[in-house]
Amino acid sequence: MGRRLYEACLSGSVPALNALIEIDQLILSRVNSLTCFLNDTPLHASASCGHLDFTRALLTRKPKLAAELDSLRCSPLHLASAEGHVEIVQELLRVNTDVCIARDQDGILFFA
Repeated sequence: MGRRLYEACLSGSVPALNALIEIDQLILSRVNSLTCFLNDTPLHASASCGHLDFTRALLTRKPKLAAELDSLRCSPLHLASAEGHVEIVQELLRVNTDVCIARDQDGILFFA
């Protein structure tokens, strides 16, 4: 299941995400125990790849993913902004404005 969720994140397939959630309603709650996501979350992958609809779907189901940090202490907002995904940055800030003051592994404060 974890691998299928990871593939859905990379492809940005909202129907695949919905199908996985239909099979396992708690799959997003188990993200930290899935080996595919040891360094990040599905939202990190989606934000980095620029999948706006997938990002919205994740934020609708689990808004607290917006505040999660990866192994480098980067938030999904760091990744989306680094890649120039402005609409994703706006969605992340709509859900949680506090993530714009997160620090990365180098202690750099992020301001959106």
